[in-house]
Amino acid sequence: MSVNEFLRDKNFKLASSSDEYKQRRKRQMGIFMATVAMTLLSSRIAYRSTVKRQYIPTLFQGNHSPPLSYNATGDAAAAVGTGTMLCGSVCSMLVSGTCWVLDVSSFREFGWRMKTLLGGADKERDLAGMPMDSESSLVQDSLNSIISGEYDFDKDK
Repeated sequence: MSVNEFLRDKNFKLASSSDEYKQRRKRQMGIFMATVAMTLLSSRIAYRSTVKRQYIPTLFQGNHSPPLSYNATGDAAAAVGTGTMLCGSVCSMLVSGTCWVLDVSSFREFGWRMKTLLGGADKERDLAGMPMDSESSLVQDSLNSIISGEYDFDKDK
């Protein structure tokens, strides 16, 4: 039994989808899984760097005095780098997951989807249906005539 037959038997809408749609969803899933792997790898690196820098005194050493080989600048640089890596990987995972859920594959499609979700498309349609005042109409007609080449600047001289 193939995957499509199984999906049809269970009444999934994905079974009747086009191959292009399935490839698109696979690509989105792959991007999300790659960002998840990047997040897991960066969190593992952060964990290792934290454990490596941990100060564990020997049996008869006091635990209140820091070690003599302590480098605050190096630790601060490592902390900033690790934090940036973690933040970037988690943010990319959130963005790619949101795009996968909303079925968005490009910035243009994201803009269109957000405009639709936030009601901007309806407002743009309403604005396009409103009558234009005379000054705006004059400016628009002048610009259209310049763009189309109907107005020649050399004739006025």
